[in-house]
Amino acid sequence: MKLATTIKYAAIAGALVTASNATAGVSATAYLELNDLVVEIDTNGDLIPDPVNPLDFISILPGGTRSTSTFVDNNGASDSDLDSQPSATADSDADLLCLGASCGVLGLTNNGQSVDGGNLVASDAFYYSVADAQVTGSAIGAGATGFTYADAGIPAGNDESAGANSNIANDILTTFTLGMLTDINVRFSALMDYLVDAFISPDIAADGTRGATSTAKATFGIELVSFDTGDTVDIDGDSGVTFNDIAIDQPGLGNLIVRSGNDVDFTSGWANVTAGTYQLTITQSSTVQTTLVPAPATLAMAAFGLLGLGLTARRRKQK
Repeated sequence: MKLATTIKYAAIAGALVTASNATAGVSATAYLELNDLVVEIDTNGDLIPDPVNPLDFISILPGGTRSTSTFVDNNGASDSDLDSQPSATADSDADLLCLGASCGVLGLTNNGQSVDGGNLVASDAFYYSVADAQVTGSAIGAGATGFTYADAGIPAGNDESAGANSNIANDILTTFTLGMLTDINVRFSALMDYLVDAFISPDIAADGTRGATSTAKATFGIELVSFDTGDTVDIDGDSGVTFNDIAIDQPGLGNLIVRSGNDVDFTSGWANVTAGTYQLTITQSSTVQTTLVPAPATLAMAAFGLLGLGLTARRRKQK
């Protein structure tokens, strides 16, 4: 999924133009991809990564798990898939799911949606709910790569909803063997590609008869817990490290919040560890939700109208 940087920036620019220039509709897109996620090690306390192999200090034990999941909901109809592996390093690939009238024309392919490839749907011109997820490799070793993708769109109508989410969950049981060292510092680094966008077109935002909401969220988190004591290891003074991007659009905001990046350096703080067994938990998710419903004032007027019709009918019956 990796392309030359100039091609990638052109690709994401095209995706954003598609999302922002459509004429009518509500859409939300959340794509998060991590490449070359690895553990870096500092053995002498200078907080500079040493040119060492993490596998010389960290071993992966049996008992870990890895899974990917996808879920889509479109006007109350839903579908889901879970690919759960009994190994913390096994490849996991949940099915690409799509619900909605436009699924046949979107041109989606399993694991093909990428900021790099420029073929994110990211448009409010269609009616769909989409989710996809995949993860390969191991952060303790040669590196891991994984992505989560959720996308939803509503072109028109009332009482419409479309949402999706995708997830990666990786629980890795590890043992740190330090030899003559009393402790070492570890941190995590990766390259990130992401697009988080929520969009409501101006015509819908200005339509007093309809209410619309659009939200998109992408998150990534790492937590290291001592299996022996149950204590969470501080990473730069915190209990873990989290990347969190949220985009929200409501009538009046004007699609002001769009977050995107290509080959963005992600580096956690340092965590100091001693010899022992640790549970490493790595999670990632993309979630979107869109709605297009009658505005409350419109509903109230409709209710009064129905009440008036009822009273009129009752009077006619009494005559």
